[in-house]
Amino acid sequence: MTDLGTEIQRLKARITAVERASRLGAAAIDDTALEVRDDAGSLRALVGQQGDGTTAVNVVNGPTPAAPTTPLVASVVGGVAAEWDGQLVGGTSVPLDFARIEVHAAAGAGFTPTSATLVGTVETPQGGIVVIPTATPVYVRLLTRTTSGTASAPSTQNGPIAPAMIVADDVADGIITGTKLAADAIDGKTITGATLRTAATGQRIVIAPSGTPGTNAVQMYSGVATETEPGELLASVNSDAGHPRPQLILWSPTAGAAGSSAAMRLIGGGGTENDQGEFYLTTGWGSGSETKMHAFSADGDTQLGQWSVWIQQPDLPNGYGELMLTGDTFEWVDGREKRFGFSSHPDFPVGLSTNGSLFVDDTIQVGGVDQGRGRKSFTGLQTSTSTTTTTEIAAITTPSLTFTAGRAYRITYHGLLLSSVANDIVRCRVWRGSIGGSGVSLVDSINSYQIPVANQHVLMDMSQVVTNTTASNITAVLIGTVLRTTGTGNVQLVANASNPAWIDVQDIGLATDYPSARAV
Repeated sequence: MTDLGTEIQRLKARITAVERASRLGAAAIDDTALEVRDDAGSLRALVGQQGDGTTAVNVVNGPTPAAPTTPLVASVVGGVAAEWDGQLVGGTSVPLDFARIEVHAAAGAGFTPTSATLVGTVETPQGGIVVIPTATPVYVRLLTRTTSGTASAPSTQNGPIAPAMIVADDVADGIITGTKLAADAIDGKTITGATLRTAATGQRIVIAPSGTPGTNAVQMYSGVATETEPGELLASVNSDAGHPRPQLILWSPTAGAAGSSAAMRLIGGGGTENDQGEFYLTTGWGSGSETKMHAFSADGDTQLGQWSVWIQQPDLPNGYGELMLTGDTFEWVDGREKRFGFSSHPDFPVGLSTNGSLFVDDTIQVGGVDQGRGRKSFTGLQTSTSTTTTTEIAAITTPSLTFTAGRAYRITYHGLLLSSVANDIVRCRVWRGSIGGSGVSLVDSINSYQIPVANQHVLMDMSQVVTNTTASNITAVLIGTVLRTTGTGNVQLVANASNPAWIDVQDIGLATDYPSARAV
């Protein structure tokens, strides 16, 4: 029989060896997981096979972590930078089941972080910076997230903070192209020292700080191949009067002949010098001729306001014609120094004046009364008629005349009478249409011319006012006649180059101005 004491010692040694060996020294976890629970029996971790088929150590149902400290924020180009300093509220240590810090941003103050406000994460407990893209001011909050998905309360918000403006130092020279600019990117802004243009070639508008031929001009190119200078709109200062006056000039493009550009110029007036404001328009002289229009205001001192048109006429002695108009004077002077004008200025002869001919196609009125339209017809005779006795013969016959309805006329019959015997009585008349019959006697001497001495000339000069009061014009010839009424001699109308005979017809006005006159 084995010694009992020895057996006890052997068993004691074996128990000691078992206690000293690893409890899982020969254990295995096959297709399952080891659960770790706290003293309350709540599951805290799974070691081994996970529910999704993976193998890992997965911490679950960890305690709620502390909130992060208030984020630091700063403006950056294109957004806002948010920084976590690696600290939790109250100096709490970062939990071992720390997963990340979530960064949330929103436009409204006091917002609650959600998946919609999540803009980035900090994956290390040592802290970090997240850039939030934004074009508008935002508020920023942080929260702690554990590996089990438990979130802390949100941090205190910081903001609002807006993105930083881009300044020249932020952009390298020459890297911004037109395609990078929005259509309204520079709306309402100021651009200095640049050339702006609608196109590089062809028909275009160029705004240049120094252009040709002007400076600080808006240049307008027509795009035609023969253009030598663009059109321009130029603001400058004119010193023609000996001191500066602001002006604005508009030129048309020049194409072909040099100097053919038309121009318009506006010059400001007023000021302490009482300058005259001016308006000037020219067609250019490239074709060898030019038309200019010039107007200026009174200067408040001695100079009157004036408007003038200048027309170049190189083939005429004076070289140009000019029309001038002031408040009380109108004058036209042509290239041959012929003048026509009207003035009511007290320093000049008042009225209409001309050193050339005056042509009137209609009536002239004086004091509201029609003064007539002047000579209608003049028919002269320089050869004596045949002699006659009591037979009435035609001495002068006019061309066909039209007596206008509503007009009045003065008919004058003039000449020298002669008889072969003394004391003959000679009768003279003017007929319309024909002698006797259907003819109408308009002017009649009524036996008024006596020849006291044989073969001695007696002056015959008589006239009559006639009117056409019908509604229609009357057209006919006039016939001046002569015959002997009493006596025995032979009579005739005498005419020669020195003493011509004639019938003169003149329009003298309205028929209504000559009541009871003879009807034509």
